[in-house]
Formats: sequence, structure tokens, C-alpha cells
Amino acid sequence: MTAVVKTKAAPGPSATEVKIVPVPEPGQAEVLIRVLATAVCGSDKHIYQWDPSMAGMVAPPRIYGHEFCGEIAAFGPGGRRPHLSVGQYVSAEMHVTCGHCRPCRMGQRHLCENTRILGVHGDGCFAEYVVVPAFNVVPLDREVVPPKVGAFLDALGNAVHTTQVADLSGKSVAVLGYGPIGAMCAEIARVSGASRIAITEVNAHAVAHARRWARAHEKAHVTVLDVKRNRGAAESLRKATGGGADVVLELSGAEASINLALAAARRGATVSLLGLPSGRSVTVRDYTNDFIFKGLRLHAIIGRRIFETWIKMLDLLAAGLDVAGLVTDEFEGFENFHRAMELLENRKAMKVVFYPNGKPR
Repeated sequence: MTAVVKTKAAPGPSATEVKIVPVPEPGQAEVLIRVLATAVCGSDKHIYQWDPSMAGMVAPPRIYGHEFCGEIAAFGPGGRRPHLSVGQYVSAEMHVTCGHCRPCRMGQRHLCENTRILGVHGDGCFAEYVVVPAFNVVPLDREVVPPKVGAFLDALGNAVHTTQVADLSGKSVAVLGYGPIGAMCAEIARVSGASRIAITEVNAHAVAHARRWARAHEKAHVTVLDVKRNRGAAESLRKATGGGADVVLELSGAEASINLALAAARRGATVSLLGLPSGRSVTVRDYTNDFIFKGLRLHAIIGRRIFETWIKMLDLLAAGLDVAGLVTDEFEGFENFHRAMELLENRKAMKVVFYPNGKPR
């Protein structure tokens, strides 16, 4: 089969090859899935560029990629389940948890102390076939989740987890960082009945995308702030959210954006933090007034609650959540993989989807 392989511990195109590799065989309690569609995630970009955040986690050669949908091709020994069948349309949670540590036993598998991520610690889905544990397979309804959207349910799950720490109905919501997950968060806020949505971004392409989305949803009371061209970002954000946001969703991880999140939140607000800073530390400019005296509730978001977030996400899609427009580029096969990474690196694309076995009809 054709697959995208990180061949050596180095950055850029010279360390990633599109090559022919053996089709994997499902082992004990595993399922072989024929990949219909797969999308590039931010962490895939970090692997591609061999950033320090991923260099210590990936041992080349490694097939990477962890967002996908497909059809069950075969079961390994002990892999059959009553709700799964050959040919069935599915996706999978690519965080493989142990089930034995304290978080797992307390219903917090997303915090598993022994998590392995397929596409990082094990081979992933930038390939024609992928093997996953049967436990992790999630059945899909093709009428609700077309392959174009099924390709990036992993990322959508992150957005759902980020937004579901608070009831968004009737609330003013600030979305800081309009990358793909920020865009998903804004759409979730809209369908959840947010009274106002304010979006901040620094990249011109992303600002333009956000403004197109805002124009398409005039009744949602959306404000898009280009932070590079707005010197009083905190005050503008507070004004756009009616005196301060009830819920702040921070997706960028930039230190300035994290401080903006705290400054723009109203008293008693909820701040949901998914973005990761480039370094290990962040300086809070006014811990006393922007955090403690406001009585803020901060939530650190990691992955998806397994499988609570998946159920919520599929219900939202069935209820009309529309994220298909985030797919800006589609490719059959992986021949254009390096081009896709260049588009993403320059932020000229939002979500890029590959169809390893040809575009589904």
C-alpha cells in the first residue's frame, strides 16, 4: 500500500517519503480499516518539521496521521464486536489508553497515564489501510458524516471538548485563534445558541476566512478582530462581547492570546484552554486582577473525553453542525503531500483532506 512515512529524525521534505509499504495485519483484538479519507492535523505539521514538541515522541520510520474515516476490511483474532461488521463505515479514537491506571478507572481515559497515540507512538492513517484496537472503533452514519467531514473527527472532537466545559446557550463567547479548531469552536458556539461570538486572529488568511464565515451567519452576531491591527484588543473584545465574555475559548497557545483571554473575560467567566505555547512557561501579566479577583474558572483541555465527546460530537453533527466548509483542499492519493504541508505552513489552507484509495462517491 502507499503511505506517508517519517523516514528519519530531521525536518522537512527530505525526511518524509510517500512510499510503498506492506499492508498491516490486525493483531489480537484489532481491526483493519481501509482508509477513505484522512486529514492533516497541527501535530502532523510538527512531526513534518521535526519540532522539539514531537521529536521526543516519534521514532522513525513511522507512518503518521491520526484523523480519518474508513471501512472495516478485516478483524484480527478476538477483534469482532456485535456492533461492527466488514464493510461498515467507521472512524476511531487514535488515543490508545491502558484501562488500568487511576484516570482510566475513574472514567477519565483522555488523561490516561500510559496513552499511546497512533500516528505518533505507533503507525497511523496516512495510508491506504490502518490497524486500530476494536475498542477504539466508532461507527458512523454516512448520511450525517460524509467522508469529507469524517476525515477530521479527531480535531472536531477537540473543539467539542473545548466548548462543552460550559453551557454556551445565551452566552457571549470569545474564540481566540481562528485556525481549524477555532473555526469549529465558533460554529459549535453558533449552533449552541451563543448570544454573541467574537473571534480574534493575527493571520490575514485566517481573518479573511473568519469574516466570510461571519457574513454567512449574520444572525449570529459575530465580530472578527484582527489583533495585529487592533492596539486595544482587550477593550475591543470586551465591547464585542457585551462587557466581557462569559466563555473564552483559547486555541492559539500564544502568551499574548492567553493574557488576552484573561483580560477579556467577565467576572465569573469560564476560560477553556486548548492551545499549547511554544515554550514550557507562560507569564500572566496581571494574575491578581485578571484571574483571582475575577473568580475565573479555567479548564485545561486535552484530547477528547473517551467516548463522551464522540457521542456529543456525532449528536451535534446530526443536529446541523456544519464544518464541511473548513476543507479548503482535497487530494486523491498522497502525491501532493509536500504541497499540502506547504499550504498549511503558510496558512493558505484550513483543513486538507486526502483520499488514499480515490475520492469516494
